[in-house]
Amino acid sequence: MFGKFIGESNFELFGYFAYIVVLFLFFILYLFYFNKFDYKISLKVLGILILFFSLLFLQSLIINKGVIGNLFINTLKGYIGIFGVIIFTIVIGLWGIFLIFEDSILTKIKSILNSKKTSHENSHVSSNEHLKEEIYEDNNEDNIVLENTKIEQEEFPLLDESKKIKLEKELNKTTKEKKVKLEEDKKVEEDKKDIKVNEEKKVAHVEELEDTKKLLSQIEIGEREKPKDWKFPPINYLQKPPKKKKEINEADIDKKIKVLLEKLKQFKIEGDVVRYYIGPVVTTFEFKPLPHIKVSKILALQDDLAMALKAKSIRIQAPIPGKDVVGIEIPNEKMETIYLREILESDIFNKSKSPLTLALGKDIVGVPFVTDLKKLPHLLIAGTTGSGKSVGINAMILSLLYRNSPDELKFVMIDPKMLEFSIYNDIPHLLTPVITEPKKAITALNAMVKEMERRYKLMAKMRVKNIEGYNQKVKKEEKLPYIVIIIDELADLMMTSGKDVEYSIARLAQMARASGIHLIVATQRPSVDVVTGLIKANLPSRISFKVGQKIDSKVILDQFGAESLLGRGDMLFTPPGITGLLRLHAPFTTEEEIEKVVEFLKSQREPSYDNSFINTIESETEMLENIDDVDELFEEAKEIILKERRTSISYLQRRLQIGYNRAANIIEQMERAGILSPPNSKGQREILI
Repeated sequence: MFGKFIGESNFELFGYFAYIVVLFLFFILYLFYFNKFDYKISLKVLGILILFFSLLFLQSLIINKGVIGNLFINTLKGYIGIFGVIIFTIVIGLWGIFLIFEDSILTKIKSILNSKKTSHENSHVSSNEHLKEEIYEDNNEDNIVLENTKIEQEEFPLLDESKKIKLEKELNKTTKEKKVKLEEDKKVEEDKKDIKVNEEKKVAHVEELEDTKKLLSQIEIGEREKPKDWKFPPINYLQKPPKKKKEINEADIDKKIKVLLEKLKQFKIEGDVVRYYIGPVVTTFEFKPLPHIKVSKILALQDDLAMALKAKSIRIQAPIPGKDVVGIEIPNEKMETIYLREILESDIFNKSKSPLTLALGKDIVGVPFVTDLKKLPHLLIAGTTGSGKSVGINAMILSLLYRNSPDELKFVMIDPKMLEFSIYNDIPHLLTPVITEPKKAITALNAMVKEMERRYKLMAKMRVKNIEGYNQKVKKEEKLPYIVIIIDELADLMMTSGKDVEYSIARLAQMARASGIHLIVATQRPSVDVVTGLIKANLPSRISFKVGQKIDSKVILDQFGAESLLGRGDMLFTPPGITGLLRLHAPFTTEEEIEKVVEFLKSQREPSYDNSFINTIESETEMLENIDDVDELFEEAKEIILKERRTSISYLQRRLQIGYNRAANIIEQMERAGILSPPNSKGQREILI
């Protein structure tokens, strides 16, 4: 009974199409089951439904069967009439057929149109060729004539001269365009062929950098005479690196190369990786782009590549100096820690003859790297908090302590932050206790300028050019030690008295090399107010750890790149002798290691500070701070400054023919008296009255 009821209801609703409605439903289910549901399938299903309803309407119009068809027809007839209903039925029926067979219909139409277009072009070209063959130049006559053609005048009327010339021009233009297109296609195919060939080639693995090899070959090799009354700290005070076997996972490298090339290709940059280096911190790939790729386009994608490769930061060196490749440095997933002991035990450090050999760390392939401070001869260092700047400076200090006795080397440490160098207090290598007050630091720099001048007089008297020649001629007791001045935070000194600090640093940097005095100047904030043009010009060798902004990198290195470093001792070095930057990784030392070395040095000898040097600093500092006693030349100096409107210490020194310290004292007294303002970051004062 239930089946009979369903059948009768189905027949009343759909009429004679009740027999095929089940087939329609099964066909729709078939499409959904055996095909992935997408836009095309949904259009086909919609087309089937529309076609089915159009058939129901048609059935209702012809034989008046089916409740659904009759309902729609009777409703529409009242609005658009019987003829409108017929047209509507035909239109939606055709629409349904089009949606079902859309691909086939469109393909057929396109093929017909293309065949017509091709036949038209062929006939046009053949007619042009036919006309072109008809034109020739008669050797006997100077006139251009037409050859008798087989085509009758009625079938193909002759064209006039202007039309023939126009057709020839069109033919030549078409030929040229096709030739250019063929050449472009050929070039693209050759480029793709080159890429395919390069992919089959094995990428070369480089184990030593040419720049590193060149710089290390310039290190003077030789044996140094060991002091008889001094013992160097044992190397076992420093942490021994864990034993690790250097293994290269070629499958992992191939995977990285593949990912890199895929990401570059996404940005429409094609080429191939020709070499790669594996280091303790980064892996470098030398990428050779195709000739039509611009280097600036690769540089602009630095941040996009870092995101695509899921890297903390990548650095692009475009191009590598002296090569036709671009260097792409990608951080390793597991970064190795570099230990100072590795560098101090290396052959290059032990064989170096120079007493001022600095252990800087390892390069990007893991080769220990050292440099000679005498050849630099001064060093400017920058880096933000947490970049590894302090760790790098400590490694330099320890490498000098492991090579020199207190008789050979003295330190002047200036630490306005009062934290970094306090651990080195009371070691016998200090010329003076660690200086923490900015005013004492300024007078100490002035005192070092005087020491430099004194040494030059001694060398002139002995007729030698440098400190090495002087020490060879004099007795052991009269030898001059090397002096290394280390300033931890230049910005604090520049804020106190920028002009005086700038003057002293410039004087020492220009002239102190031959006298054995060297500068290592560090700052966290390498702005133009701190690292002035005069300081930069006289400190050409620079190290930059990670900085916060591109402009900071530009100030310290004169180019971008330091903002992309990873921190933890990752740095860029501008050594003398090569163009471009050298990426290094500073060695790590703990406070416990430094304390062990310091205690060992203290146990051998008490600190022997230079009393005359300390007294000079103290007296000059007291003179600067003394505000009660007014100089007898105060009024005269005041008159000169108010009249000439010039407030520099050196100008007052020349006008009054007095010493620098006395002139500085008078300027300070004028500041206290309210005549002059305090100095700004550039050391300039304003006249307040």
